[in-house]
Amino acid sequence: MTVIVETIGYIAIVAGFFAATKKEMAHFRVWHLVSSAFYVVYGVFLASGPLVISGIIFCIIHIYHLYKMRLPKNEKLNGSGC
Repeated sequence: MTVIVETIGYIAIVAGFFAATKKEMAHFRVWHLVSSAFYVVYGVFLASGPLVISGIIFCIIHIYHLYKMRLPKNEKLNGSGC
């Protein structure tokens, strides 16, 4: 079981490092979301409240911003003039 837990932690680290290499914000947010999700699972296995709480907060932030990025642009930007 310890090997599985450590592997989850290492996957979280690698996903976080990979996120840092992304130039596009959407790709960064997706990969950091993956990293944060693995940190939540890792924190649950370790019974680490701060790790779980921070991972959940990061997940919420990234999901919110990814959702905002998918919304259509403002009407003013489309040149409707109304």
